[in-house]
Amino acid sequence: MMAKDIASYFRKRAYVEESYGKDMIKMSQHAAESFDKAYPKSGTFGDVWISMLKVHESIGNQRIKFSAALSDAADDLLSLGRNIDKDRKKIKETSVQYDKIVNDANTALEKSKQKFETSNEEWGRAVSQRNHEPIQPSKKHLFRTSRTPAQLDKNENDCRAKMDAADAQYKLQYERAMQAQAEYYEKHLPLVLKELKNVDDECNVALRYQLASYAYTFEQALAEDGLALDNDQGTGLRALITKIDKEADWIDFVRLCGERSGRIQKNEYFTQQGMTPDNRIINHNLVKRVFGVSLQQQAELTEDMVPDILKRCATVVEQYGLNSVGIYRLSGTSSRIQKIKFKFESGDPNPISEEDLSDINNVTSVLKLWFRELPDSLFPSACYHQFLEAATLIDEKSRVIALHTIINTLSDAHYATLKYLMCHLDRVQSHQRFNKMGAANLATIFGLTLMSNNEAGSHPQMILHDNQRIADSQLQAKVVQTILENYAEIFEED
Repeated sequence: MMAKDIASYFRKRAYVEESYGKDMIKMSQHAAESFDKAYPKSGTFGDVWISMLKVHESIGNQRIKFSAALSDAADDLLSLGRNIDKDRKKIKETSVQYDKIVNDANTALEKSKQKFETSNEEWGRAVSQRNHEPIQPSKKHLFRTSRTPAQLDKNENDCRAKMDAADAQYKLQYERAMQAQAEYYEKHLPLVLKELKNVDDECNVALRYQLASYAYTFEQALAEDGLALDNDQGTGLRALITKIDKEADWIDFVRLCGERSGRIQKNEYFTQQGMTPDNRIINHNLVKRVFGVSLQQQAELTEDMVPDILKRCATVVEQYGLNSVGIYRLSGTSSRIQKIKFKFESGDPNPISEEDLSDINNVTSVLKLWFRELPDSLFPSACYHQFLEAATLIDEKSRVIALHTIINTLSDAHYATLKYLMCHLDRVQSHQRFNKMGAANLATIFGLTLMSNNEAGSHPQMILHDNQRIADSQLQAKVVQTILENYAEIFEED
């Protein structure tokens, strides 16, 4: 059947596409990791090469998606084939039953005809015997005496009665046979042919739909490959290649060599003077202004008490990454993360440029890194145990009220930052149909990022056992999940 042959082709094509996609992703990721390790500071050339590998990885993902669509189409066609075979078999069985009725009627008609002919011949012989007694008796009556006229009359009447009965039966069976044939050709056969036509039409429509769907999916896959190679966002291969800046790479290389030479000379000077690293003079121009600085200090620089780095990263994610699968769960490239971090620390007015958008995971990784390097976590360590105790409450309403009470005691900087972040994550989870990141998944990621027990780290005797750490991490995730799921109730509207 054609549906099965097409399904077999789709299945083989899906296997080829899936193998191609997986190999493409694996090869691109391996090349990116090897390049990062070998050339951690490769300038614009390295950034462009990593972005080009990301393009190939994207094509691999699209091929896997295309493979899944082909597999679904193959499954639908196989199901169609089974249903069509089942319907045809049922129609065939019905047709065979109708054929049997007609054949049985014809067979019975033939038997009744033979019986009538036999009885007619017997009656003819009886009439001949009565009118003209045969000179030579038959072998059957060889030892009998000649029959009397009365006996001959009785024999004739009996044969005549048998012939009349056979004639009536023949006429009746003839009428039944004609009726069976009429019903078959006028009613049953047209119905069978109509049902076969309906099944054939259904198969034809389904096949055309699947082939049209295949054509559309194939075209879409090719179009997505084309957009990955060249698009208006400047993330295609041609546009990426134009971003290689040889002069800028040379300047960065010279600067890095100069910094490295300065550090070596400085270390030699301090070694000769017998000074320890703790006694070294700090260059105030290199002091961190964003990472590792208290939340209070950063919040004071803005009117709404929300640090600038959080607003910039969240805005970029909401503009370009809400539909990105695994947003905040997947990590970016270390070299790109460090580059964005350096831009924030150096006061770059445009720390997240267009080339950084080639992989939105770089931006989310920078934001998570900033939260982890805060001297005091977004959920202050002083309130750490209070948050965990609130998370242990079984009743959800009581848990929400307890968390709301604790959050209201936070400083303005912590409260404003937490409210802004949860509002952002609420938008992220609203697109979980596309990004697969609901409240539970986001809470698992941000539980450890936003909460830490500094007391346990500062006292060796308070070091947590593995089981306790696992339990605490689960409660931390519960805190974030509860806040995220009840964002509108916990935070008052401005």
